[in-house]
Order: sequence, then structure tokens, then C-alpha cells
Amino acid sequence: MSEEYIVIPPTTKVWCPEKGEGWTLTGITGIEENTSVMFSGVRYTIPAKTIVEELLPNYQAREKEQA
Repeated sequence: MSEEYIVIPPTTKVWCPEKGEGWTLTGITGIEENTSVMFSGVRYTIPAKTIVEELLPNYQAREKEQA
């Protein structure tokens, strides 16, 4: 069985409907990690899985809509 690894670098932009635009403070190298994300000057610790499956796709979709 092959697993696909995605590396998300620090300062990657994300979008949360409740908190708005944010960015990762640390990189993501594993889906089971917790990662620091900054929203409006407040640091949050969020599971990498949430970032990869929700917040990053939200940002990408929002960018497409605004283009």
C-alpha cells in the first residue's frame, strides 16, 4: 500500500469561514500533526488534517471565485 505525502510549507495561506484568512506558522509534514495557524494576530493550534482537508481547499476555492 502506497501513501501520498504532501508537505505544506510555513506561511501557506488558508481560509476559515469563522476566522477569515490566516497562514500556517509551521510547516506540515504529516497528517497527524498539530500545526500553528495565525488568524487576525491570534495563534491557534489546529490539526493538520483540518488544514489539509478544509482550510487549504477553502482558500483555493475563494481565490478562484475572486479571480
